[in-house]
Parts: sequence; C-alpha cells; structure tokens
Amino acid sequence: MQKIHAPTRDGHVIVLTRIGPSEGPVVAVTHGTFSNVTSCKRLGRFLALQGYGVWLFDWRGHGLNPPTTHDYDLETVAEEDIESALGEIHRQEGGRRLTLIGHSGGGIAAAIWAARRPDRAHAYLAGLVLLAAQVTHAAATFASWAAIKGYGAWIARRQWLTASGMVGPERESARLMRQWCYWNLQRKFVGYDGMDYLRRLTEVRIPVLALAGSADRVIAPWQGCEALARAFGGKDIEFLLCGKATCFQEDYSHSRLLMAGNAQSDVYPRIAQWMKLRIGAASSLEPAHGLAGDGAQCSEAPQ
Repeated sequence: MQKIHAPTRDGHVIVLTRIGPSEGPVVAVTHGTFSNVTSCKRLGRFLALQGYGVWLFDWRGHGLNPPTTHDYDLETVAEEDIESALGEIHRQEGGRRLTLIGHSGGGIAAAIWAARRPDRAHAYLAGLVLLAAQVTHAAATFASWAAIKGYGAWIARRQWLTASGMVGPERESARLMRQWCYWNLQRKFVGYDGMDYLRRLTEVRIPVLALAGSADRVIAPWQGCEALARAFGGKDIEFLLCGKATCFQEDYSHSRLLMAGNAQSDVYPRIAQWMKLRIGAASSLEPAHGLAGDGAQCSEAPQ
C-alpha cells in the first residue's frame, strides 16, 4: 500500500492510497455524497486482485483528508479535488492513462471535470465508469419534485448537513446538495458560469460505462444515468441497468450497487471485463457462466 498527498490549488490536501500490483493497468476510484473511500474499498480490492493498480481517494474533508471549515459544491470537487488527484496519479504512473470510476456524486464530479478539461480527459483517461450518477431525472414525477423542492428549502440556510445512519458516515456541504437539487428540479446541468455541461460533454470522446440500479428510483433513476452517459461525444458508450430483469442477482439500490455482497460476483466483474476489453488489462478475469446481463432470456431494455 502506498499513500501520497496531493495538494489542491485552493490549499486543501487529497490523500491518495494505492493498492494492487505496480505494473497493472491503472484505475482511480472515488465515492459519493455523505460518504468516503471506505465505500469503495470492496471494489478496489476486487480490481487489485484482477491485476489492476488501484488508487482510492476521498473528497476534501472526507475520510483520510484533513477536515475543512469551508463549504464547497460538486464543481469544487471537480475543479480542485479530482483535478489534483488525477494530476498526481498521472505523474506517479509515468503518464499512463487510467480508468476513473465514480459513484454517485463522484461520477457527477468526474463528468464536470471532463467537461471543463476535455484535453486532460483525453490525455489522462482510458475510460470512465459512472455508478448511479445523474443530475436531471430525480424530480421527474410530481411526488419526487415536491420531495426535492422541500429538501432544498429545508437545507437552504444550512452550511453543513450532519452524518447519520440513513445518509452516510460523513457530514456534507449543504451548498453541494442545494446544487444537486437545483439541477434536478430544473433538469439543467449548468455550471456557475453558465456552462452547459451536457452540451460540453459532446466534446469528450472517451469510452464510458454507466450503471444504474433498478431499485434506485429516488437518487439516481436509470433515465438520468443513461442521459448523462450518452451526453459524451464518443461512440463507445455502454449503459447497464442492474436488476433481476436484466439477469443481475438483485434489484440494486443506490448504495448496494457499489457495496452489496452480491456486487462482487455480479457488478464488479462487468466493470473489470469492460475495462479489460478497452485497455488490454493484464488480468486473468474471465466472464462467469451466465454473467449478469448476458442472459439471452433477460430483457436488456429498462421497463
């Protein structure tokens, strides 16, 4: 295990932890809101055993990083934390391209970073994996719209949202959550400076794999996950709906898509195989018989 400290331009520090073989294809994994890199360790260990060199990193103020008193949003995470983390990984790995995996808010921040840094996305990334990441479809029904509108009003005057057993082990910046609420209520993925991220992503032509849980109907409905993935301009875009109807072992929820025990034999192998086909991974991983999503009698289209 190797630990590296990557300073951000605005004075924070991002701790990077590397596991796995030194010569394996490179992967970086980050978490979502109210969470930390502990949620990614099961996936990281799985990929390391398949021959990948895996870098795990927390956002500012989360996990192994020093605490912060300054609030932030997903654009801060993208432009400062992901920018610094990937830049340092790129240097540590001698310029080798890597696959970036982001769960939920981590995937959204990765998309923002790619939209704002398309040149670096092309230089740094062999591929991008988005797990339950979306910004436009959480308020698609009146009930969900009212719930998000009410939540946004409840956090309007707060700076920090406390950790809890229901949302996760880390406190979160209320400004970040207000931003996510706004995007979903407006169904517009627009930056602080007016940048239309979905339009800008058409300039980013990298392979993208997006996965959504079929039971994730509140935070990351599959329609939004697919829409974010297909905003990228490359031809190699794959979307997987992870549920029993598509031959997965369970109807995955938002958190279980990343952390469930079933995911180790169900979701993780699909991610590893997707990367292997695109970056020539030196891995002995072979698709299991009846690999989830490959069954001829299972529907491949969301219902």
